[in-house]
Amino acid sequence: MTVPNLVLYRANGSCSMIPHILLLELCLPFTPILMTRGPSGALQSADGTVSADTFAALNPKRLVPTLTVDGTVVTEGPAILTCIASLAPENDLLGRTQMEKVKVLEWMVWLSSTLHGQGFGKFWVPGRFVSGEGEGLTEAVKKSGREQIEAGFESVEKKLPGGKWAVGGHLTTVDVQLHTFWRWGKAIGVDMEERFPRFREVVQNVEGRESVKRAMEEEGQELCFGK
Repeated sequence: MTVPNLVLYRANGSCSMIPHILLLELCLPFTPILMTRGPSGALQSADGTVSADTFAALNPKRLVPTLTVDGTVVTEGPAILTCIASLAPENDLLGRTQMEKVKVLEWMVWLSSTLHGQGFGKFWVPGRFVSGEGEGLTEAVKKSGREQIEAGFESVEKKLPGGKWAVGGHLTTVDVQLHTFWRWGKAIGVDMEERFPRFREVVQNVEGRESVKRAMEEEGQELCFGK
């Protein structure tokens, strides 16, 4: 298969690390473009080559990750992960059997929409969820987000079968997603190690892969479990 021209618009430590890891894991050549917040708060490239307006024209959602595939724009985490994994189907990152593929999709959508979009969205960007102003209202939204995050982690723990992988006894896109959510949980002070042993086992296993270590280093992030 001829690999298309891939460009990943990403931000350090964000959810765009997930496709970053997948691209490295699959040894797919790609061009990374590091995005940062400009003076207006909108995303623009760190090197100044992509203005906020240019990025908004490319992806009106103005979010990372954004992937272009031979110029075609792909947005939304599950779609981007599916796109990348489908370029190397022999690695079975979307599952081996039909049911594994269904379960991988189920995980990807739930992690992206509920745990990320609702839980972490409320906690980190409460203004998206309220039309009024006031510190009390903002704190109430953040509190709701924190509760949703912890409930989500409890669901992850119950859903995992135990062992090194989330689905099918082998690496899938889900495992890479879980690594990022573990990092974020630690970042907001959740007692991850004590409360979620199955979750921990998956993340420790994933973090042993060279693709994860390389992505973490390139994005200036510390490994969760050391070297």
